[in-house]
Amino acid sequence: MNEQNLIFNIYQRYRNDLISLPWDTSLIDWQEDGFKFISVRKSKSRHPVRFIKTKNYSFAIKQTSNLKAYFESVTYKKLLEKGIPTFVPAGHVIYTDKLFTEEHKLLAANQDEELAFVVTMLEDNSIPHSILFQYDFKEENTKAIIKAIAELIALLHHKNIYWGDAQLQNNLIKFNKLKDTNGRTKTELKAFLADAETVEITSKISDEMREKDISKFFESIDQYNLLLIEQGKEKDISFLKSYFGGKYEQFRSLYKTIKAFEKTTGINVHDQFGEIKDKNTIDDILKQIEEHKWYLNENQVKEITIQEASIDWLRNIYAPIIKEFEALKIADNFPNTNSASLYAQIMAHKYYMSLEVKKDVGVKNAILDYAENFATSDKSFLKNLKLLVKRILVIYNNYPDTNS
Repeated sequence: MNEQNLIFNIYQRYRNDLISLPWDTSLIDWQEDGFKFISVRKSKSRHPVRFIKTKNYSFAIKQTSNLKAYFESVTYKKLLEKGIPTFVPAGHVIYTDKLFTEEHKLLAANQDEELAFVVTMLEDNSIPHSILFQYDFKEENTKAIIKAIAELIALLHHKNIYWGDAQLQNNLIKFNKLKDTNGRTKTELKAFLADAETVEITSKISDEMREKDISKFFESIDQYNLLLIEQGKEKDISFLKSYFGGKYEQFRSLYKTIKAFEKTTGINVHDQFGEIKDKNTIDDILKQIEEHKWYLNENQVKEITIQEASIDWLRNIYAPIIKEFEALKIADNFPNTNSASLYAQIMAHKYYMSLEVKKDVGVKNAILDYAENFATSDKSFLKNLKLLVKRILVIYNNYPDTNS
């Protein structure tokens, strides 16, 4: 291999593992030499894709065209920066002695002649979405997978990102097994964007773009449904389109609520409360802040803004409450959570309890009822729970007009 013809745009940490690979050879002709091929279940791709294990890392390598290799690698980086679950790029590689020449322009029309590669880190415990339907999943499990994809596509659109190729085979589902402090295991499903070749990051995504993404996804469900019929499998997944639509709108509503909350209060939801899946949690927290603002303005000559009240609420209400949660290790008695996310869950519970009785039930009753229904408790925890409620009431008593 003539290194003068090698454009090796690989991040520094991976360079030693990848520099000696046969970049001057088409991917389908690679032979193991200093690396091992990995057998990974994958869906069909219009490009050659192979998985390898080097000394320190595992990679997915896709052969494509020069410009696509560059843009896809850069796009993965931008998507991660925007909080989108997708591949972690290792970089891209181009091997040619004809780059920027007239001859190269002719070769560019034939993708098989290109020696350009996009390299990403291989995702562990992930399965292509289309392959999942070959398994005999129960309907509830299938819906959980579709819900994960609805969340991903809604998040893309919320971030003004147009996928352009939102098909089943371009999703990976990752099964994350999480253990809480008590050793209990829970499987969390997460959908990953697995092909960024057609992604457009826009200043404002149009309704037409959103509809195209959804239509593309529905088309892939129909195509896969036909494939199942051809294979003689008594399985109809067409109902998943309506289920996806409902979940997609649910997540869109959640993201809109979060965006409005952040604009109003100046609070970054993820930084303060972790991952929130219920818009009513945000509504209840905003209600607390508005009540806190009202209380603060009672004895002020100058009107305190909602953002000033938000800062004061974080400092004098929320932070002390979280401190008490931590001190008494309350989250240890709830599966797969921490103090911040547990607080958010209790606020959602408070919202639904209040809705049922048509009045605000207060934080005290919400905590006690939530613990009774969802905690794995013992005598020491019940003692700590009573102490927690007592300490929280002390915090709220400094602001007597805040519901407690």
